[in-house]
Amino acid sequence: MHTHFLTAFLLSLVAHLVNSEVFTALAELEELLNTEAVLIHTLENYIRAEEQKIDLLKRYADIYQRQHDKATEDVQMYISNPINAYTLVKRLTTDWKQVEALMGTDISTDYMANITYFKETMKFPTDEDLNGAAVALTRLQDTYRLDTSSLARGELNGIKYSSELSAADCFELGRQSYNNGDFYHTQLWMREADARLKREANETVDRSDILEYLAFSTYKQGNIPLALDLTNKLLEILPKHQRALGNK
Repeated sequence: MHTHFLTAFLLSLVAHLVNSEVFTALAELEELLNTEAVLIHTLENYIRAEEQKIDLLKRYADIYQRQHDKATEDVQMYISNPINAYTLVKRLTTDWKQVEALMGTDISTDYMANITYFKETMKFPTDEDLNGAAVALTRLQDTYRLDTSSLARGELNGIKYSSELSAADCFELGRQSYNNGDFYHTQLWMREADARLKREANETVDRSDILEYLAFSTYKQGNIPLALDLTNKLLEILPKHQRALGNK
């Protein structure tokens, strides 16, 4: 029973994706997982390269700091020593040039070139595909009368099938609904985004963005007092927000 429900969900999701020439079967969605695996590997390599760069800069900083601390213990004695005088000048000439060169190294260039190549040779979804996936999910939500919070927890028909959505995931669902003029689902998902944001240790989206969409969708749904209250909350965060000021 649960397997049939999940299958129906996946088929519904695929059926509503916009680019039907590309996304016509679940097997093709599987290709996106292959794309993701390559991107993860590339990202991890990039992070390691950046960490190596930072570690080297930290070593330079440590050397500079230790020598500087030693010098400040007795400045006159330190600079009167010809060896110290030489190493001080060296640190601020040839050594510092090496630091500057390292700081100016753009490690990301090669990795971005790789990603550009991957985008040309591997399957990547478009913004239209994202919109189609969001529409499929909200339609399924209506068809099966799925509670927004349960769906955000990764639950379908009472069974947990996937990881929970972040506040940013919920925000994007709301934003896609907004782009489609679907203010009902905009309101549902922005509320869920706001609720989840309050529980996130590392916030994944700005609350001001949530409140902006939530206030407008609430207004379009006809709840003027609540829309005004949400607008005021937005102005507490961003007092000079032009759209919010214009809506008061």
